[in-house]
Amino acid sequence: MRLHELTLRDVKGVRERTVTFPDHGVVVIEGPNEVGKSTLLEALDRLLDPRAKATSQSSRVKELQPVGRDVGPFVAAEFTVGEYRVRFAKQWLRSPSTTLEVLSPVREQLTGSAAQERLDAILGEALDQRLWDALRFTQAGELGQVSLTDSGVLTQALDGASGAELHAEDGLDLLDRVEREYLRYFTPGGRPTRELRDALTATHAARDAAVEAFQRVQETDELVREDERLRAASAALGARQPELERAVEGLTAQVARVAELERVHAAARDRRQHAAERSERARADLDARSGAVAALGAAERAVAAAEDEGARLDAEVAALEEGLEPLAARATETARARETAEEVHRRAAADEAHLADQERGDELTRRVRLLGEATAELASAQSELSGLTLTPELWGQVDEAAQQASLLRARHTVASGAVDLQALAPGAQVLVDGEPVPLTEGASVQRPLTGDLVIEVPGVLRLVLTPEQSGRERAEQLAQAEQQVAGLLERAGVPDLDSARAAHEARVEAVARVRRWTDRVEDLASGEDPALLAERLESLADQADRYRADRPEDYPLPADAEQARAVRRAAEQDRRAAAEAAEASAREHRAAERSLEQLRLRQATVQAGLAAQRERVDQDRAALQAAREGTGDEALEEAVTRLATELAQLEAGAGQARRELAEADPQGVRQRLESAGRELRDHLAQAARAREEAIQVSAKVQMAAGEGRAEAYDQALAAFDDARARLQAVDRRARAARQLYDTMRRHREDAHRAYVRPYAAEIDRLGRLVYGSSFSVEVAPDLTIAARRLHGTLVPFDQLSGGAKEQLGILARLAVAGLVDREQGVPVIIDDALGYTDPERLHRVGAVFDGPAERTQVILLTCTPERYRQIPHATTIQLTA
Repeated sequence: MRLHELTLRDVKGVRERTVTFPDHGVVVIEGPNEVGKSTLLEALDRLLDPRAKATSQSSRVKELQPVGRDVGPFVAAEFTVGEYRVRFAKQWLRSPSTTLEVLSPVREQLTGSAAQERLDAILGEALDQRLWDALRFTQAGELGQVSLTDSGVLTQALDGASGAELHAEDGLDLLDRVEREYLRYFTPGGRPTRELRDALTATHAARDAAVEAFQRVQETDELVREDERLRAASAALGARQPELERAVEGLTAQVARVAELERVHAAARDRRQHAAERSERARADLDARSGAVAALGAAERAVAAAEDEGARLDAEVAALEEGLEPLAARATETARARETAEEVHRRAAADEAHLADQERGDELTRRVRLLGEATAELASAQSELSGLTLTPELWGQVDEAAQQASLLRARHTVASGAVDLQALAPGAQVLVDGEPVPLTEGASVQRPLTGDLVIEVPGVLRLVLTPEQSGRERAEQLAQAEQQVAGLLERAGVPDLDSARAAHEARVEAVARVRRWTDRVEDLASGEDPALLAERLESLADQADRYRADRPEDYPLPADAEQARAVRRAAEQDRRAAAEAAEASAREHRAAERSLEQLRLRQATVQAGLAAQRERVDQDRAALQAAREGTGDEALEEAVTRLATELAQLEAGAGQARRELAEADPQGVRQRLESAGRELRDHLAQAARAREEAIQVSAKVQMAAGEGRAEAYDQALAAFDDARARLQAVDRRARAARQLYDTMRRHREDAHRAYVRPYAAEIDRLGRLVYGSSFSVEVAPDLTIAARRLHGTLVPFDQLSGGAKEQLGILARLAVAGLVDREQGVPVIIDDALGYTDPERLHRVGAVFDGPAERTQVILLTCTPERYRQIPHATTIQLTA
């Protein structure tokens, strides 16, 4: 959940106020007491509470109304929860109203109870209420602890962090109740107890009896239906028999008439066949004579066409032979031009490559120079680093010891008393710890009583002030801490803490320089040996010298690589143009040669075929003359006409016989007769079987009617329903108890072990920013902090000071905020906390807020802004009356 904007109007002491929140980060809302900081949270709670409807008159709602003003409190908020971004508003007591506007993913606008119900559904779907309640911290409440075993969102986050899919449990009492319910139905070994076993036995017996009774009822019903069917079938079969016998008699007469028609049709068909054969032979003789005449004419025309084709081909061959010589000369000329253009292009390409190598050599020269300079700088930085004796580990010890001494000094100064010296007369001479303290009349000087303090008025008074025992112990602790700091400074070889800090910063700077110049050297070298780079540079220089020495001087070398590329591109265009021209000339010459060759081949083919065609015409003419001498053309035509007339007469007679036979449908009549006879035989057999089966089934029906099967089935079914209902109830409870018991017992142990690890690790990480590397916590299975470990000492949570409990409570909530998904998380709200934290640790606690705030909103309300001045990147909102 992310809060974007909150508006209050006429709520308690707030007349009208709107607060806008960034989507993530730390927001510090500061203002004096009674300005309405806590009212913001209270108003937001009432707005989201489904019980605090706009029409409610409860005391919790009436508390929002300003004192002495008869107005209706109004609260509106815009926030994102899950995938929904909504704007929700309520006004109570006067003109009550509820409005909801869903801005995304799909816009909705609702009012009244529909708006409240829709918001409740959205919050129920997308808001983890347990997490929302737990991530709020108020100094007035119980310090420190957060129990989040019921938070689904945190459970999901811890699942992901621990690599498990587990569920937190409510507690051992629930598991005990589940176990008692489980033992009601199962033994500890998992076998059914008497209650479940008896229910199973009774149900199986009742089921078997009901099934047997049902089968006997079904058998009776089947017999009755079969008896009725057989009676009806037997009657129908008896009524149809005369009809089938008449059909067989009629079809037998039709078959005899069809046989006579088939005999007449066969005789007519034979006479027509003989006449058709004679007519076909006469027509074939006439067609052969006509074909021979037509073939002779076609052959004579083909001879004339071949003679014309030969003359035309002779003329075309002569013309092509005359035009072939100029085409050959042009092809030779364009080929020589292409060779010249290719030579110019090769020389231009070589010049371009040479000048490109020259540019690479210049770049490599610059790179080798910069690499040498960077190598020298790296050696200088490494030399400087090797001369520093203060290690990071030693600096960490010095810094931690100095912070501990500073904290002890501050505590000792605050807890110790002080001596106030006031001069009552001018010229007073006072010694404090042996040193003179000048005092003027009316002036005063304070000295802290952190140890034995000696005040002396020379020759008059000597006063020794000794602090109480606890002050001495604090002084001893402070002296030991300062001694530890001095020893560490001596080990570091520096006179004081500032020098140590300067040495540490010098080391950090030297390490940064080494890293920076190392990266520069690696970048310039790009994974290559500097010696190989120098060899490559020398090779490029030698190659360039050889090219200039060997290059012909018939045309000048271009000035640079760019000009060389232009020359090469121009030569490339000339080369392509010359190649295209040469190829076109060659194609044209080859095409002319192929055409001439094809014409010559065609000319030879035509001449060879003409002689053969002339010889074939002479043979066909002689054969036709011989055939006409045997039988003339007119005699052949007369025979075809006479035989065609005879065939037409016979075809008419055969057609009449064929039509009469087709109308009689010989095949259909015979098939119908065969089918009718078969049907009559089958009918007689079926009728006999039906009579016999009807007699047998009728006897069975009479026997079953006297057994009372329906009443027996009803009684067995009722008994089975009762037994099954009892078994289902017992089995449902037993299976539920078994599954719940097994699941809870297994997952409770797994969940507690898996969830504690990522949660404790996140608290440890944040706590070490405040307490140092020796800090760690022990987390209980319910995700509360059981104890804190610091400098090797483990202290239970309940025995910690109020400030430590407060700090751990804030760390726990920030750890939760850092673990949960940013889309499912909720704001961390801290109201007026860190009141028990000392200034030194307050500085460190402030730095912890920045990390988790990158994932969610952290909202801090305070009347003491100095507590949170050390939080980086915080947004401050000042509230005024």
